[in-house]
Amino acid sequence: MDTTATPRDTASFVGAAEAQSDVGTGLHLAIRDGGTLAGVIGYRRSEPPANLDIGYWLGDGFEGRGLMTMACRALVTHVFAAAAAHRVQIRAAAGNVRSRAVAERLGFRLEGVLREAEHLPDGWVDHCVYGMLARDWVQLRGLRSGFSSSPDPEVPGRLCTHQPGHAQGRIASACADDAAIDGEMAAYFEAQAPEYDDWYERRGRYANPQTDAAWFDELARLHAVVRAFRLSLPGGASVLDVGCGTGRWTAVLAEPTPFAAAGLDRSSAMLAEAQGRIARLGLRALLVRGDALDLPFPAAAFAAALSGFVFEHLSADHRSRFFAELRRVVRPGGRVLILEGRRGAGHTSDVEIQSRLLRDGRHFRVRQTLFTAAGLCQALSPLGPATTGETANFFVWAEVIL
Repeated sequence: MDTTATPRDTASFVGAAEAQSDVGTGLHLAIRDGGTLAGVIGYRRSEPPANLDIGYWLGDGFEGRGLMTMACRALVTHVFAAAAAHRVQIRAAAGNVRSRAVAERLGFRLEGVLREAEHLPDGWVDHCVYGMLARDWVQLRGLRSGFSSSPDPEVPGRLCTHQPGHAQGRIASACADDAAIDGEMAAYFEAQAPEYDDWYERRGRYANPQTDAAWFDELARLHAVVRAFRLSLPGGASVLDVGCGTGRWTAVLAEPTPFAAAGLDRSSAMLAEAQGRIARLGLRALLVRGDALDLPFPAAAFAAALSGFVFEHLSADHRSRFFAELRRVVRPGGRVLILEGRRGAGHTSDVEIQSRLLRDGRHFRVRQTLFTAAGLCQALSPLGPATTGETANFFVWAEVIL
C-alpha cells in the first residue's frame, strides 16, 4: 500500500478500518500464512450502499502462491451471502499485473479504464475497473456448467448430504467402511437430484396411500417450524442453509430477506435444481458449491444457520468437524436449527446402512442415523443446549443458541 509507509500510517489505517467496521460501512481483515501476517483485504460501501469496493495488499514473499485469490474469493462470497451486496468492484492500477490477475481469475469483468486515477511515487496511473454482480457470482461459483462429480478444486470437498431417509432396504447397522460409504453417498445425491422433489412430494413410485396424508401434514408442520425460525431473526439477518439440496429450505429462508439467504451443497446437480426453485419463486439467494465439513465462508459470516437432514448422514468422526464449522461461521449468540428424520418403532438400530434405489435401477449405500427428540438433543450437546420438537412419525428438530 503506497500510502502506508510508516508505523503512524499503519495506525491511521487501522483506526479508519475500525471506524468503518463500527458503523457498518466496511470490513478489513488480516491474511495470515500460518502465524505470519501476509497481507490485508477488505471492503467499503459506496453509493448505492449495495455496491462494495474491495481492496487488498499482499507482502513480498507471499505472492504467487494463490493466497490472495483464496482470500478474495472468500470475501466476495461473504459480501454477497451476508452483507446484502448487489455489486462488487475491484480497482487496480493498469500496470499492476498481479492485482488485475486476481480479479480476472475470479471471473470479474473489466468494465472500463479510469485515466490517471491515482498518483503514485512514480507518477499518475490509470485504474482498471472490474465488476461482479451477485447473480453472476452465483453462476460462476455455485452453478457454472461443466462440474464433474468430483469436488470443485477451488472449494475443497469432503461430504455434504441431505434428505430424510427413504430406505429401500436395511443392510446392517453402522459397521461399514466410512470412507467407502461417504463416496457412495456423494454419488447418490448427485444422481438423485432429478427425482429428489418427487420423493418429497410423494410422486410416482414414491407414493404410498397408507402414509401420504400423515406425511404431508407433518411436512407442513416442519415448514411452519422453519418459517417461525426465520421470522424470529432480526430483519436482514444473514442465514446459511447447509446441505441445501434442491433449495426447499433456502426458499423459505429467503422469502422476507432477499440476498440474506445462502445455500450450500456439494452436489452441482442439486444446486441446479435449487437455482430453478429460487428463480420460479421470484426469490434471490446465493448458492455455493462446498462442503459441510469445510465451509467456504469467513468466520462469523452468518447470524444463523439451518441444516436439514445433513447431521443424520455424518459418521461419528465427522460430527465434531461439523460442529466446529457451524461455530466458526455463525456469530456468537447466533442460532442453529437442525432438521432430521425421526426414529420410529420399526427401527432396530440408531445407525443404519441403507440400500437406496434410483429410477434407473442403480443402488447406493447411505448411512443414516435416526433420532428421537431426546436423542437429537443429546447428540447436539457438544454444540450447546438444545430445544427440540418432533412430529408423530417422520421428523424431529432441535435449535441451539451458540
